[in-house]
Amino acid sequence: MQSINSFFLVQKLLATLVLLLATSSAFAHTGLKESTPAADANVQAAPAKIDLVFTAPVRLVKLEVAGSGPAVETEFKPSAEAVASYSIPAAGLVAGSYTVNWAAIGADGHTVSDSFSFVVAPSSASSAP
Repeated sequence: MQSINSFFLVQKLLATLVLLLATSSAFAHTGLKESTPAADANVQAAPAKIDLVFTAPVRLVKLEVAGSGPAVETEFKPSAEAVASYSIPAAGLVAGSYTVNWAAIGADGHTVSDSFSFVVAPSSASSAP
């Protein structure tokens, strides 16, 4: 009797394991691995470009840089090919807070979007006469 109970227990454990593995792979979308400027960074010099590195190749379909002032112009164009890293020129950033909003399509066809912020804050020592 105990061997029958053990057999059913092993079956239940295996079924649970299979279910957990299937569920975790369904939520394993590609994401942003790193950025320059980094999320929540305080940088002294305004960056001339925004660099994004993803965990796998994606097609970057949206990139907006929003600040407290006028709209920030970038040279972003939606990507036709999937790659893991992007470098988008963003001239004209000045001191202030910025939010980068992005969206990308992964190999699974799902769109993933997110945002991160950074601050350009030149030190007072560099602006002294």
